[in-house]
Amino acid sequence: MLADLHTHSTYSDGKYTPIQLVEAAVAHNIGFLALTDHDSWNGVNEALEAAEAYKTQLKVIPGVELGTQLQENSIHILGYYVNMQYKPLHDKMNEMRHARESRLYKMLAKLHQLGYDITVEACDPQNRAVGRPHVAKALVAAGYFSGVQEVFDHLLRRGAPAYVPQPKLSPDEAISLLHQAGGIAALAHPSEIGNRELVESLLEKYDFDAIEVYHPSADIDEQRYWLHLADKYHLLISGGSDFHGIPDRYPTELGIFKVEAESIRDIINYR
Repeated sequence: MLADLHTHSTYSDGKYTPIQLVEAAVAHNIGFLALTDHDSWNGVNEALEAAEAYKTQLKVIPGVELGTQLQENSIHILGYYVNMQYKPLHDKMNEMRHARESRLYKMLAKLHQLGYDITVEACDPQNRAVGRPHVAKALVAAGYFSGVQEVFDHLLRRGAPAYVPQPKLSPDEAISLLHQAGGIAALAHPSEIGNRELVESLLEKYDFDAIEVYHPSADIDEQRYWLHLADKYHLLISGGSDFHGIPDRYPTELGIFKVEAESIRDIINYR
């Protein structure tokens, strides 16, 4: 049986609704699914309710992905089993989404100065967390570029002409909030950080519970290294596709990137 503990829905920057994610998971023999929208758990109840129709086939794990910043490094942290009634975390995520809205307007202003005129719906504090993928898709829809990745490469990656840094929590703040909410904190896609020494220093310094070993950004050699660090720092092992449903971003469909449930069993069985 397969598992996917890193997915995004229309409640952040994904293409699928939580219901569609649940249905896709069942169709592709994914028995354990975590919805981990950016700075939002607003779609989790919808996914849990949809999964009621598939009790023998699918378990949905409540989750969230928090963006944090450490100096110039963007550090993403996955939270699992969080208490969605915990107000301090709820309020902080609302604050982060409002910061995303301000960032959106700054990006649009930069794009206008560069000759790109588009409109993007501002974020709804109770729903989407707007981000660069929304801007990229609007540029593609307007005919300026052929694909989302091309937009990122030319305009939206760090250091590119229209890039605007996103206000974020510190790793310590995010982990503390997740723990206070009764959840566990996993370092997301360490291969994307691009610095093994930094990853190890994060695991040594901060109170992580887990590390996302299995992710599309990690090849076999990197997976072995993250497994080594998981053993060294006594961490649970997580894995997921980071699925957004964007046509030119791998994986293009749920179930293409496969994680065996047995390989991340400790997180699945945590509750």
